[in-house]
This record gives sequence, structure tokens and C-alpha cells, in this order.
Amino acid sequence: MDGHWEDQSMTIAKYFALAAIATALPLAAGAQDADVKFWLKGSPNSLSGCIAADPSFTREHTFLLTNGQAEIKSAGGINIKLKPSRPGVYTGDFDLGRMNLNIVADVASSPKTLTVTSQDGGCKWSAVKE
Repeated sequence: MDGHWEDQSMTIAKYFALAAIATALPLAAGAQDADVKFWLKGSPNSLSGCIAADPSFTREHTFLLTNGQAEIKSAGGINIKLKPSRPGVYTGDFDLGRMNLNIVADVASSPKTLTVTSQDGGCKWSAVKE
């Protein structure tokens, strides 16, 4: 009978240990805050009409990850909340005038990258953090 209680208490201890680890993992993942600065540059293959949007993009953009919440901020007025699409990659959509744009920040790659593309693919800006 004593062996039975000993086995049961070991099983309960294992469950508590696993529960503690499972609780700590999301906290550890959220603890990896980031502050990455990028300078976007227009693609030479972009349509000529994209040049009008250059002042909004060809300046410093900051990718911020705080407590699991990602966003892009810039002096050009682009402040976008991003959603995770896969580990270390965050995306968001926004409108700039009549242009519908998609932004992708890949902070898991080496080097880290930031791209902004129009939904029709005609305009593209990109940056690499070196």
C-alpha cells in the first residue's frame, strides 16, 4: 500500500512540474522584446507612380515588440499594429491615400528584413537590418 501512495505522489509532482513549465514558456517567449530600426528604400522595379509615396517610406521605421505586441512606427506617420504570421514574422495591412499596402517584418531571419508592398505588387520598398 505504501508503494501505491508513493507512485501517486510522484505522478502528482510530475504534473505540477509540467504545469509550471507550460506556464513559464509563454512568459519566456514574451520576454524577448525587440526594438529594430530600418531605413526603407524603393525598389527600382516599382511603378513610376510609387515615387509619390516615397516620403512616407524612405525614412527610419522602428519595429517594436513589447510583451508580445508588435508594431511599426515612423516619423512619416506610419504607425501600424502587426500580427504574428509565424514565429518571428509579423504582418499588417494599411491604406496610404488610395494605396492598399502590406507590411512584413521578419525579425527571425538573419539579417532582419522589413518590406512594404502594394497589394497589386506594383510598388515595393524594402530594408535589411545589418
